[in-house]
Formats: sequence, C-alpha cells, structure tokens
Amino acid sequence: MTTAPALDTQVRVILALALREVHTLYGGKSLGYLWAIIQAAFGVAVFWAIRHFAHASAPHGMTVLTYLVAGFGVWYIISQTISKCMTAIDGNRALLTFPQVTPLDIMLARCLVVTATQVISMAIILGCGIVFGYTVAISSVGMLIICVLLAAFLGLGLGTLLGSLAVYLPALQQVVPMIMRILFFASGIFYSVSAFSHRVGDFLMLNPIMQIIELVRMSLANGYISQYADFWYVVQVTLGSLFFGLLLERYVRRRVAQ
Repeated sequence: MTTAPALDTQVRVILALALREVHTLYGGKSLGYLWAIIQAAFGVAVFWAIRHFAHASAPHGMTVLTYLVAGFGVWYIISQTISKCMTAIDGNRALLTFPQVTPLDIMLARCLVVTATQVISMAIILGCGIVFGYTVAISSVGMLIICVLLAAFLGLGLGTLLGSLAVYLPALQQVVPMIMRILFFASGIFYSVSAFSHRVGDFLMLNPIMQIIELVRMSLANGYISQYADFWYVVQVTLGSLFFGLLLERYVRRRVAQ
C-alpha cells in the first residue's frame, strides 16, 4: 500500500471513530450535543457568580467572562483528552481487533472530539456574553489558535503516555484522576499567577497547563501581561510528551495485538 492511500484510509478511520465517539457520548441524551455546551457553561457560570458576588474583577482589565473561559477552555481540553485517552484501549478492545484500527487512532479521534467540543462551547459562551454586553477583543488570533493546538497536543501526549503506561500499571487509572483534581486548583483556571510572589509564581509556572492558560489570556486581551509565561517551555514539554507518548504507544500496540 502506497503512502497516500494508506494516509487516506487512516484519516477516514479517525473521522469514523470521532463520529462514533460523538454518538456514544451524546446520542443517548435527550439534549444531544447541547449537553456538552451546558456542561462547559456550568463551570464558567459557577465561578463567574462567585467572583461577581465577591466583587472580584479579573486582573489586567479583562472581563471576568473572558478570563474564566480561557481558564476552563484550556483545562477541559487537556484534562478530558487525558481522561479519554487513558480509557481508549480498555474501552475499545473489540475495535482493536480490526487491522485498520490502532490505539493511536482511537486516541486521536477522542482528542479531536474533545477539542472541537470545547472550542465550539467556549465560542458559544463568548458569543452569548457579547449579546449581553460583554466586551470580547481578541488581541492575537494566531496565538490563540496556536495555544488551542498546544493544549490539544499536550493532552494527547500526556494521554497516550499515561494510557499506554496504564496497560502495565492499571493502578494509574485511579491515581491520575486524583492528581488531576489537585491540578484543577493549581493551574490558574480561576486565578492569575500574578497574585503570588515571584518565588511561588516560578514554581506554579512549571505546570504547562497554567502556562497555556496564561498565554491564552494574553492572546484574548491586549492589557493582560504575564511575566511568567514562556511559550517555548510549553512547546518543549508538549513535544516531549508527544515523543514519549507515541513511542510507548507503539510498544503497547504490539502487546494489545497479541
């Protein structure tokens, strides 16, 4: 099989798996795909209400809505991609009996669905905010797109790495969710790193999720400046996670096929 037809087949497989994932997640719900938007909006709404009644404004002149959408959007993309990738192998062993389907295909499909869902959800939330009088001014569309892609690839890299390790260490299925709960409060989703001292800020920014959230906020508002954000640090961590994740996935693929 030549490269072009093989690639075309692989793309078709991934798209088919993505459609299957959407149907599995939302096909049985009365609200369908709308439920994904409601889930995303709920987290933003809860913390928006808390900040509103506490009279806490977002830093650097951002609107609270834009500030929270940046945090929750990035968090949902990364955390849900990791979660979906970790269950990709055990939840689809029947599909993996087909020679055209690999664990990586399922993980890519799940990453695609999660990212598309969150981008659409956050765009709708921001659109509703504009209708109700909130100002949304994107300072750099290009950087925003790059940051969304970095979030997706970081989630995919960590997801493939942890999902592959879970084949040999099943206990990771219980350990990783606990770590993610801690990271929810340590990733700057509803606060800014600028609220802390320089020493604490340097420590918190070792977390690549927080780095991406800060970069997204900078791309969404001209006045938002984060002295701790390091674009190339995020790129290096993302590429590293992808490299080791894909390497381990190839090794696990042979074991799954046995």
